[in-house]
Amino acid sequence: MKGLDVRFISTIPQIMEKIDFTYLEVLSEDDDDFKDEFIVTFETTYVSLIKKMRDELANGEMDKLSKSAHQLKPSTKMIALPCSDTLEDLQYHPEKASEELIADINMQCENALAQLKEWAGK
Repeated sequence: MKGLDVRFISTIPQIMEKIDFTYLEVLSEDDDDFKDEFIVTFETTYVSLIKKMRDELANGEMDKLSKSAHQLKPSTKMIALPCSDTLEDLQYHPEKASEELIADINMQCENALAQLKEWAGK
């Protein structure tokens, strides 16, 4: 992935594509406990890691930000969020991080959480 152009990302409409739940349906086997646990884990993970990434950016701790991006990536890949590619790029090039980029990742995760809760009937 080439360099991220934050000017472009910040102009993307705040519309989230619908998540394809096929993979999660197969994993969950319609088990409500699995769905609930997945949602709680996703929310806990992204909320704490987004906060951590913001703090690390503010403190110039780019090695730590790289690790946080790496930790968040599997959760976003599981539900095929577009920010998975951004997180992978940040993992290897944390110097590209910005508050706007982290805000975009956060927005995608928030939208995904709302869809996950709807999917699980919450």
